[in-house]
Amino acid sequence: MKVVALSVVMFIATLLNSCTRDHNHDYDPVNTGGEFEVTESTLLNYQDIVDQVMLLPDESDQFDCHDFLYESAKMEPGFDPYLIRNDVIKYYSTDNHGKRIQLTGLMITPISFSGRVYAPLVSFNHATQILKKLAPSKWKTAKYSEYKSYPEAVLADIMASTMGWIIVMPDYQGMGDDVGESHPFCVRDRLAASTADMLQGAIKSLSEYKNPYVYWNKKTFLMGYSEGGFVSMAAARELEARNVKLNGVACLSGPYDLTGTMLPLMLSDSAFPEPYFLPMVVVGYNAIYPTVFSYDIVLKAPYLTDLPQYTTGFYDAQVVNQKMPPDKILKKIFTDAFIDSLKNPASQAMQIFAQNNSYTGWTPKSKMLLWHCKNDDCVLFGNFTAAKKRFTELGLTNIEYQEWPPMIPKPAEGTVHAEIAIRAFWEGAKWIYHNSK
Repeated sequence: MKVVALSVVMFIATLLNSCTRDHNHDYDPVNTGGEFEVTESTLLNYQDIVDQVMLLPDESDQFDCHDFLYESAKMEPGFDPYLIRNDVIKYYSTDNHGKRIQLTGLMITPISFSGRVYAPLVSFNHATQILKKLAPSKWKTAKYSEYKSYPEAVLADIMASTMGWIIVMPDYQGMGDDVGESHPFCVRDRLAASTADMLQGAIKSLSEYKNPYVYWNKKTFLMGYSEGGFVSMAAARELEARNVKLNGVACLSGPYDLTGTMLPLMLSDSAFPEPYFLPMVVVGYNAIYPTVFSYDIVLKAPYLTDLPQYTTGFYDAQVVNQKMPPDKILKKIFTDAFIDSLKNPASQAMQIFAQNNSYTGWTPKSKMLLWHCKNDDCVLFGNFTAAKKRFTELGLTNIEYQEWPPMIPKPAEGTVHAEIAIRAFWEGAKWIYHNSK
Protein backbone atom coordinates (compact mmCIF):
# COMPACT_ATOMS: atom_id res chain seq x y z
CA MET A 1 0.00 0.00 0.00
CA LYS A 2 2.80 2.39 0.90
CA VAL A 3 4.64 1.61 -2.33
CA VAL A 4 1.54 2.51 -4.37
CA ALA A 5 1.08 5.72 -2.40
CA LEU A 6 4.71 6.65 -2.88
CA SER A 7 4.45 5.97 -6.59
CA VAL A 8 1.66 8.53 -6.80
CA VAL A 9 3.75 10.99 -4.81
CA MET A 10 6.71 10.36 -7.13
CA PHE A 11 4.57 11.03 -10.20
CA ILE A 12 3.25 14.29 -8.75
CA ALA A 13 6.75 15.30 -7.72
CA THR A 14 8.09 14.68 -11.21
CA LEU A 15 5.46 16.97 -12.68
CA LEU A 16 5.98 19.67 -10.07
CA ASN A 17 9.71 19.69 -9.89
CA SER A 18 12.03 18.91 -12.77
CA CYS A 19 15.29 20.38 -11.50
CA THR A 20 17.98 17.71 -10.98
CA ARG A 21 20.70 17.27 -8.42
CA ASP A 22 23.47 19.81 -8.88
CA HIS A 23 27.00 19.31 -7.62
CA ASN A 24 28.56 21.98 -9.85
CA HIS A 25 27.72 25.04 -7.74
CA ASP A 26 26.39 26.94 -10.80
CA TYR A 27 23.63 28.67 -8.83
CA ASP A 28 23.45 31.78 -6.70
CA PRO A 29 25.86 31.70 -3.79
CA VAL A 30 24.60 32.39 -0.28
CA ASN A 31 26.31 35.16 1.63
CA THR A 32 26.07 33.70 5.11
CA GLY A 33 28.31 36.44 6.46
CA GLY A 34 29.91 36.68 9.87
CA GLU A 35 31.34 33.39 11.05
CA PHE A 36 29.12 31.06 9.01
CA GLU A 37 31.19 29.57 6.19
CA VAL A 38 29.74 27.37 3.43
CA THR A 39 32.27 24.78 2.29
CA GLU A 40 30.13 22.55 0.07
CA SER A 41 26.67 22.77 -1.48
CA THR A 42 24.20 20.43 -3.14
CA LEU A 43 20.81 21.10 -4.73
CA LEU A 44 18.12 18.44 -4.51
CA ASN A 45 14.66 18.29 -6.00
CA TYR A 46 11.78 16.28 -4.64
CA GLN A 47 12.49 13.35 -6.96
CA ASP A 48 16.00 13.14 -5.51
CA ILE A 49 14.49 12.90 -2.03
CA VAL A 50 12.03 10.22 -3.13
CA ASP A 51 14.94 8.30 -4.63
CA GLN A 52 16.74 8.41 -1.27
CA VAL A 53 13.67 7.14 0.54
CA MET A 54 13.17 4.30 -1.94
CA LEU A 55 16.61 2.96 -0.98
CA LEU A 56 15.45 2.54 2.62
CA PRO A 57 13.44 -0.43 3.96
CA ASP A 58 9.66 -0.29 3.52
CA GLU A 59 8.18 -2.08 6.55
CA SER A 60 4.52 -3.01 6.23
CA ASP A 61 3.90 -3.05 9.99
CA GLN A 62 6.15 -0.20 11.07
CA PHE A 63 6.14 3.56 10.60
CA ASP A 64 9.23 4.19 8.50
CA CYS A 65 10.74 6.79 6.15
CA HIS A 66 8.25 5.87 3.41
CA ASP A 67 5.39 6.73 5.75
CA PHE A 68 7.17 9.91 6.86
CA LEU A 69 7.46 11.04 3.23
CA TYR A 70 3.86 10.20 2.40
CA GLU A 71 2.41 11.83 5.51
CA SER A 72 4.58 14.93 5.03
CA ALA A 73 3.26 15.36 1.50
CA LYS A 74 -0.26 15.59 2.93
CA MET A 75 0.50 18.30 5.49
CA GLU A 76 0.17 21.35 3.26
CA PRO A 77 -2.95 21.90 1.11
CA GLY A 78 -2.10 21.90 -2.58
CA PHE A 79 1.11 19.89 -2.20
CA ASP A 80 3.95 21.73 -3.93
CA PRO A 81 7.40 20.63 -2.72
CA TYR A 82 10.37 22.98 -2.61
CA LEU A 83 13.77 22.48 -4.06
CA ILE A 84 16.26 22.29 -1.24
CA ARG A 85 19.84 23.37 -0.85
CA ASN A 86 22.21 21.44 1.44
CA ASP A 87 25.14 23.52 2.69
CA VAL A 88 28.00 22.11 4.71
CA ILE A 89 28.75 24.80 7.27
CA LYS A 90 31.78 25.72 9.34
CA TYR A 91 31.05 27.90 12.33
CA TYR A 92 32.81 29.00 15.50
CA SER A 93 32.02 27.35 18.80
CA THR A 94 34.10 25.85 21.61
CA ASP A 95 35.95 22.56 21.97
CA ASN A 96 35.87 20.12 24.87
CA HIS A 97 37.90 22.56 26.97
CA GLY A 98 35.93 25.67 26.11
CA LYS A 99 38.49 27.02 23.64
CA ARG A 100 37.40 28.66 20.39
CA ILE A 101 37.21 26.18 17.51
CA GLN A 102 35.54 25.77 14.14
CA LEU A 103 32.93 23.02 14.14
CA THR A 104 30.87 21.68 11.26
CA GLY A 105 27.21 21.04 10.53
CA LEU A 106 24.59 20.96 7.82
CA MET A 107 22.14 23.71 6.81
CA ILE A 108 19.17 22.87 4.59
CA THR A 109 17.25 25.68 2.88
CA PRO A 110 14.00 25.45 0.88
CA ILE A 111 13.94 27.15 -2.51
CA SER A 112 10.98 28.35 -4.57
CA PHE A 113 10.88 29.68 -8.12
CA SER A 114 8.15 32.13 -7.11
CA GLY A 115 10.20 34.09 -4.58
CA ARG A 116 11.80 33.71 -1.20
CA VAL A 117 10.30 31.19 1.18
CA TYR A 118 8.98 32.59 4.46
CA ALA A 119 10.25 29.91 6.84
CA PRO A 120 10.83 28.95 10.47
CA LEU A 121 14.25 27.80 11.67
CA VAL A 122 14.60 24.30 13.16
CA SER A 123 17.69 22.88 14.85
CA PHE A 124 17.36 19.15 14.16
CA ASN A 125 19.79 17.56 16.61
CA HIS A 126 21.01 14.14 15.63
CA ALA A 127 20.81 10.96 17.68
CA THR A 128 23.73 8.85 18.87
CA GLN A 129 26.27 8.31 16.12
CA ILE A 130 29.52 6.55 16.88
CA LEU A 131 31.34 7.40 13.61
CA LYS A 132 32.72 10.88 13.03
CA LYS A 133 32.35 10.45 9.28
CA LEU A 134 28.57 9.98 9.61
CA ALA A 135 27.84 13.26 11.35
CA PRO A 136 25.27 15.40 9.45
CA SER A 137 27.85 17.34 7.44
CA LYS A 138 29.17 14.02 6.09
CA TRP A 139 25.92 12.15 5.44
CA LYS A 140 25.57 13.36 1.88
CA THR A 141 28.80 11.65 0.86
CA ALA A 142 28.23 8.48 2.89
CA LYS A 143 27.61 5.13 1.25
CA TYR A 144 24.10 3.73 1.49
CA SER A 145 25.41 0.82 3.56
CA GLU A 146 26.70 3.37 6.07
CA TYR A 147 23.89 5.90 6.34
CA LYS A 148 20.87 3.58 6.00
CA SER A 149 20.71 3.06 9.77
CA TYR A 150 20.85 6.83 10.40
CA PRO A 151 18.18 8.29 8.12
CA GLU A 152 17.88 11.67 9.85
CA ALA A 153 19.49 13.48 6.92
CA VAL A 154 16.79 12.07 4.64
CA LEU A 155 14.09 13.13 7.10
CA ALA A 156 15.60 16.62 7.26
CA ASP A 157 15.45 16.83 3.45
CA ILE A 158 11.81 15.74 3.52
CA MET A 159 10.86 18.34 6.14
CA ALA A 160 12.66 21.14 4.33
CA SER A 161 11.05 20.22 1.00
CA THR A 162 7.48 19.48 2.11
CA MET A 163 7.11 21.84 5.07
CA GLY A 164 9.40 24.64 3.92
CA TRP A 165 11.63 24.72 7.00
CA ILE A 166 15.17 26.05 7.30
CA ILE A 167 17.01 23.26 9.11
CA VAL A 168 20.39 23.29 10.83
CA MET A 169 22.06 20.10 12.06
CA PRO A 170 25.18 20.53 14.22
CA ASP A 171 27.74 17.73 14.13
CA TYR A 172 28.70 18.42 17.80
CA GLN A 173 32.23 18.43 19.22
CA GLY A 174 34.41 15.49 18.24
CA MET A 175 32.42 14.75 15.08
CA GLY A 176 32.45 15.78 11.45
CA ASP A 177 35.67 17.68 10.76
CA ASP A 178 36.53 17.81 14.46
CA VAL A 179 38.57 14.62 14.28
CA GLY A 180 41.14 15.59 16.91
CA GLU A 181 39.00 15.22 20.02
CA SER A 182 36.53 12.79 21.54
CA HIS A 183 32.78 13.29 21.30
CA PRO A 184 31.48 14.51 24.71
CA PHE A 185 28.58 12.06 24.76
CA CYS A 186 25.82 13.27 27.12
CA VAL A 187 27.94 16.08 28.54
CA ARG A 188 25.35 18.82 28.92
CA ASP A 189 27.22 22.11 28.55
CA ARG A 190 29.51 20.99 25.69
CA LEU A 191 26.71 19.69 23.49
CA ALA A 192 24.52 22.64 24.40
CA ALA A 193 27.25 25.07 23.34
CA SER A 194 27.86 23.53 19.91
CA THR A 195 24.13 23.41 19.19
CA ALA A 196 23.34 26.89 20.50
CA ASP A 197 26.30 28.41 18.64
CA MET A 198 25.21 26.94 15.32
CA LEU A 199 21.62 28.04 15.82
CA GLN A 200 22.68 31.56 16.74
CA GLY A 201 25.04 31.60 13.76
CA ALA A 202 22.09 30.74 11.54
CA ILE A 203 19.94 33.42 13.16
CA LYS A 204 22.66 36.02 12.59
CA SER A 205 23.17 34.92 9.02
CA LEU A 206 19.47 34.99 8.23
CA SER A 207 18.90 38.29 10.01
CA GLU A 208 21.87 40.34 8.85
CA TYR A 209 22.73 38.99 5.42
CA LYS A 210 20.56 38.77 2.36
CA ASN A 211 19.72 35.16 1.63
CA PRO A 212 18.42 34.76 -1.94
CA TYR A 213 16.12 31.87 -1.00
CA VAL A 214 14.48 32.45 2.37
CA TYR A 215 13.11 34.96 4.82
CA TRP A 216 13.33 33.72 8.40
CA ASN A 217 9.91 34.25 9.99
CA LYS A 218 11.47 34.77 13.46
CA LYS A 219 10.19 31.41 14.74
CA THR A 220 12.78 29.01 16.12
CA PHE A 221 12.53 25.37 17.19
CA LEU A 222 14.67 22.52 18.50
CA MET A 223 14.03 18.82 17.91
CA GLY A 224 15.96 15.63 18.56
CA TYR A 225 15.67 11.94 19.40
CA SER A 226 17.77 9.87 21.81
CA GLU A 227 21.03 11.78 22.31
CA GLY A 228 19.41 14.45 20.14
CA GLY A 229 16.59 14.67 22.68
CA PHE A 230 19.13 15.17 25.45
CA VAL A 231 20.89 17.79 23.33
CA SER A 232 17.64 19.60 22.52
CA MET A 233 16.78 19.95 26.19
CA ALA A 234 20.34 21.00 27.10
CA ALA A 235 20.47 23.51 24.23
CA ALA A 236 17.10 24.95 25.25
CA ARG A 237 18.54 25.64 28.70
CA GLU A 238 21.59 27.29 27.13
CA LEU A 239 19.64 29.36 24.61
CA GLU A 240 17.18 30.59 27.22
CA ALA A 241 20.16 31.69 29.33
CA ARG A 242 21.34 33.63 26.25
CA ASN A 243 17.88 35.23 25.92
CA VAL A 244 17.17 33.55 22.59
CA LYS A 245 13.43 33.14 22.04
CA LEU A 246 12.36 29.58 21.26
CA ASN A 247 8.90 28.81 19.93
CA GLY A 248 9.10 25.13 20.72
CA VAL A 249 11.43 22.32 21.83
CA ALA A 250 10.58 18.71 20.92
CA CYS A 251 12.51 16.34 23.20
CA LEU A 252 12.03 12.79 21.98
CA SER A 253 13.12 9.77 24.05
CA GLY A 254 16.24 11.40 25.48
CA PRO A 255 18.49 10.16 28.35
CA TYR A 256 17.77 13.22 30.49
CA ASP A 257 18.08 11.38 33.81
CA LEU A 258 21.64 10.06 33.92
CA THR A 259 21.71 9.39 37.66
CA GLY A 260 18.23 8.02 38.32
CA THR A 261 17.43 6.07 35.15
CA MET A 262 20.54 5.52 33.01
CA LEU A 263 22.91 4.70 35.88
CA PRO A 264 20.96 1.59 36.95
CA LEU A 265 21.38 0.33 33.37
CA MET A 266 25.14 0.71 33.73
CA LEU A 267 25.10 -1.32 36.95
CA SER A 268 22.46 -3.86 35.96
CA ASP A 269 22.99 -7.63 36.02
CA SER A 270 20.99 -7.88 32.80
CA ALA A 271 22.21 -7.59 29.23
CA PHE A 272 21.96 -4.24 27.44
CA PRO A 273 20.97 -4.45 23.76
CA GLU A 274 23.52 -1.92 22.43
CA PRO A 275 26.62 -2.13 24.65
CA TYR A 276 28.63 0.50 22.73
CA PHE A 277 26.57 3.13 24.56
CA LEU A 278 28.66 2.73 27.72
CA PRO A 279 32.12 3.10 26.13
CA MET A 280 30.83 6.29 24.52
CA VAL A 281 29.91 7.59 27.97
CA VAL A 282 33.28 6.60 29.45
CA VAL A 283 35.34 8.09 26.61
CA GLY A 284 33.22 11.24 26.46
CA TYR A 285 33.45 11.88 30.19
CA ASN A 286 37.16 11.09 30.23
CA ALA A 287 37.62 13.87 27.65
CA ILE A 288 35.91 16.44 29.88
CA TYR A 289 36.70 15.10 33.37
CA PRO A 290 40.03 13.28 32.89
CA THR A 291 40.86 13.01 36.58
CA VAL A 292 37.62 11.56 37.92
CA PHE A 293 37.03 9.48 34.79
CA SER A 294 40.63 8.37 34.28
CA TYR A 295 40.65 5.10 32.36
CA ASP A 296 42.86 3.52 35.05
CA ILE A 297 40.20 4.32 37.64
CA VAL A 298 37.15 3.37 35.57
CA LEU A 299 38.13 0.36 33.46
CA LYS A 300 39.60 -3.03 34.21
CA ALA A 301 41.50 -5.29 31.83
CA PRO A 302 41.06 -6.07 28.97
CA TYR A 303 38.62 -3.16 28.59
CA LEU A 304 41.22 -0.71 29.87
CA THR A 305 43.16 -1.27 26.66
CA ASP A 306 40.44 -2.14 24.17
CA LEU A 307 37.71 0.40 24.76
CA PRO A 308 39.74 3.65 24.55
CA GLN A 309 41.51 2.21 21.52
CA TYR A 310 38.34 1.44 19.59
CA THR A 311 35.85 4.06 20.85
CA THR A 312 37.53 6.80 18.88
CA GLY A 313 34.92 7.64 16.26
CA PHE A 314 36.78 5.65 13.61
CA TYR A 315 35.29 2.22 14.40
CA ASP A 316 31.62 1.36 14.07
CA ALA A 317 29.20 0.08 16.70
CA GLN A 318 29.70 -3.54 15.72
CA VAL A 319 33.44 -3.32 16.37
CA VAL A 320 32.98 -1.61 19.74
CA ASN A 321 30.24 -4.06 20.75
CA GLN A 322 32.65 -6.92 20.09
CA LYS A 323 35.06 -5.41 22.61
CA MET A 324 32.38 -5.40 25.31
CA PRO A 325 31.50 -8.38 27.54
CA PRO A 326 29.99 -11.19 25.43
CA ASP A 327 26.95 -11.39 27.71
CA LYS A 328 26.36 -7.63 27.25
CA ILE A 329 26.35 -6.95 30.99
CA LEU A 330 27.73 -3.42 31.03
CA LYS A 331 29.14 -3.17 34.54
CA LYS A 332 31.70 -5.89 33.85
CA ILE A 333 33.97 -3.29 32.24
CA PHE A 334 34.23 -1.31 35.50
CA THR A 335 36.70 -1.69 38.32
CA ASP A 336 35.20 -2.63 41.68
CA ALA A 337 36.29 0.72 43.09
CA PHE A 338 34.48 2.63 40.35
CA ILE A 339 31.32 0.59 40.86
CA ASP A 340 31.48 1.52 44.54
CA SER A 341 31.78 5.20 43.60
CA LEU A 342 28.67 4.94 41.39
CA LYS A 343 26.74 3.60 44.36
CA ASN A 344 27.77 6.58 46.50
CA PRO A 345 25.71 9.75 45.81
CA ALA A 346 28.46 11.86 47.39
CA SER A 347 31.23 10.59 45.09
CA GLN A 348 32.79 12.90 42.50
CA ALA A 349 31.65 10.67 39.65
CA MET A 350 28.04 10.78 40.83
CA GLN A 351 28.16 14.53 41.35
CA ILE A 352 29.42 14.96 37.79
CA PHE A 353 26.67 12.77 36.38
CA ALA A 354 24.12 14.72 38.42
CA GLN A 355 25.43 18.01 37.00
CA ASN A 356 24.78 16.63 33.52
CA ASN A 357 21.16 15.63 34.04
CA SER A 358 19.53 17.78 31.38
CA TYR A 359 16.20 18.35 33.16
CA THR A 360 17.54 19.70 36.46
CA GLY A 361 19.08 23.04 37.43
CA TRP A 362 16.74 25.20 35.38
CA THR A 363 13.10 26.01 34.78
CA PRO A 364 12.11 25.78 31.09
CA LYS A 365 10.33 28.88 29.82
CA SER A 366 9.79 27.72 26.25
CA LYS A 367 6.96 25.53 25.04
CA MET A 368 8.20 21.95 25.14
CA LEU A 369 7.10 18.50 23.99
CA LEU A 370 8.27 15.46 25.94
CA TRP A 371 7.64 12.28 23.93
CA HIS A 372 8.68 8.75 24.88
CA CYS A 373 7.74 5.18 24.00
CA LYS A 374 6.76 3.33 27.17
CA ASN A 375 8.80 0.17 26.47
CA ASP A 376 11.93 1.78 25.03
CA ASP A 377 14.67 -0.75 25.72
CA CYS A 378 17.73 1.51 25.43
CA VAL A 379 16.65 4.91 26.75
CA LEU A 380 14.19 3.79 29.39
CA PHE A 381 10.84 5.45 30.01
CA GLY A 382 12.08 6.49 33.46
CA ASN A 383 13.84 9.41 31.78
CA PHE A 384 10.43 10.73 30.75
CA THR A 385 8.82 10.17 34.15
CA ALA A 386 11.70 11.81 36.02
CA ALA A 387 11.53 14.94 33.86
CA LYS A 388 7.73 15.00 34.00
CA LYS A 389 7.76 14.68 37.79
CA ARG A 390 10.12 17.61 38.22
CA PHE A 391 8.40 19.87 35.70
CA THR A 392 5.02 19.05 37.24
CA GLU A 393 6.30 19.84 40.73
CA LEU A 394 7.47 23.20 39.38
CA GLY A 395 3.90 23.85 38.25
CA LEU A 396 4.89 24.31 34.62
CA THR A 397 2.09 24.60 32.09
CA ASN A 398 4.29 25.01 29.02
CA ILE A 399 5.19 21.31 28.78
CA GLU A 400 3.18 18.82 26.73
CA TYR A 401 3.63 15.13 27.58
CA GLN A 402 3.06 12.31 25.10
CA GLU A 403 3.40 8.73 26.32
CA TRP A 404 3.56 6.47 23.29
CA PRO A 405 2.07 2.99 23.89
CA PRO A 406 4.42 0.00 24.02
CA MET A 407 5.31 -1.57 20.70
CA ILE A 408 5.89 -5.25 20.08
CA PRO A 409 9.64 -5.95 20.17
CA LYS A 410 11.23 -7.64 17.16
CA PRO A 411 14.62 -8.86 18.42
CA ALA A 412 15.67 -10.06 14.97
CA GLU A 413 15.22 -6.52 13.60
CA GLY A 414 16.95 -4.61 16.40
CA THR A 415 15.89 -2.63 19.43
CA VAL A 416 12.56 -1.02 20.20
CA HIS A 417 14.50 2.25 20.51
CA ALA A 418 15.60 2.00 16.88
CA GLU A 419 12.26 0.69 15.60
CA ILE A 420 10.23 3.54 17.08
CA ALA A 421 12.62 6.33 16.05
CA ILE A 422 10.92 7.35 12.78
CA ARG A 423 7.56 7.49 14.52
CA ALA A 424 9.11 9.75 17.17
CA PHE A 425 10.55 12.05 14.52
CA TRP A 426 7.14 12.25 12.85
CA GLU A 427 5.34 13.10 16.08
CA GLY A 428 7.95 15.78 16.81
CA ALA A 429 7.68 17.18 13.28
CA LYS A 430 3.87 17.35 13.48
CA TRP A 431 4.10 19.16 16.81
CA ILE A 432 6.52 21.73 15.39
CA TYR A 433 4.40 22.13 12.25
CA HIS A 434 1.31 23.01 14.26
CA ASN A 435 3.24 25.36 16.54
CA SER A 436 4.90 27.13 13.63
CA LYS A 437 1.61 28.36 12.15
